[in-house]
Amino acid sequence: MDTFYTGIGSRKIPQDIADIIEELGYCLAGKGFSLRSGASLGADTAFELGAIRGKGRFEIYLPWEGFGKRKGKGYYNAEKMVNYSRACKIALKYHPDFSNLSINAKKLIVRDTYQVLGYDLNTPSNFIICWTSDACISSEQRTEKTGGTGQAISIAADLGIPIYNLRIQSHREKVVDWLSTCK
Repeated sequence: MDTFYTGIGSRKIPQDIADIIEELGYCLAGKGFSLRSGASLGADTAFELGAIRGKGRFEIYLPWEGFGKRKGKGYYNAEKMVNYSRACKIALKYHPDFSNLSINAKKLIVRDTYQVLGYDLNTPSNFIICWTSDACISSEQRTEKTGGTGQAISIAADLGIPIYNLRIQSHREKVVDWLSTCK
């Protein structure tokens, strides 16, 4: 049985964080963890590149066909999932203004549901690792700066899934310490 983690975050991340994230994706793949992410630029792509380099398993959820020019094994078009309407209901529950989003913004937010709960929406990730500029780790801390990552954080926090945000110094230090033993 797979041990899943969700690797996500902002589209604009500092280069040192991108390097840490890619190395983390590589090391976690080597330890048998399977990545869930969303093919966005920045943190998502860094996690994905690390998992690929580490020859790890991954589930990359795309909001629509052709997003990020990704296709093939491990890539899932969220809007074509058989349980998409259920994922929409979950997204509505956790997003503060879901009904007023554009169609594409809704698809991006629904995709975040799969990143945390998996393709069956019943297999939550064991933990979330992310980077947001506002260091968010709960629904209460969610701001505009959290971006779409806030949706996954809100779902995970509600379910009691541990969230590690690399913008928080102590979280980053723990990850860097662990990476030094991963080699």
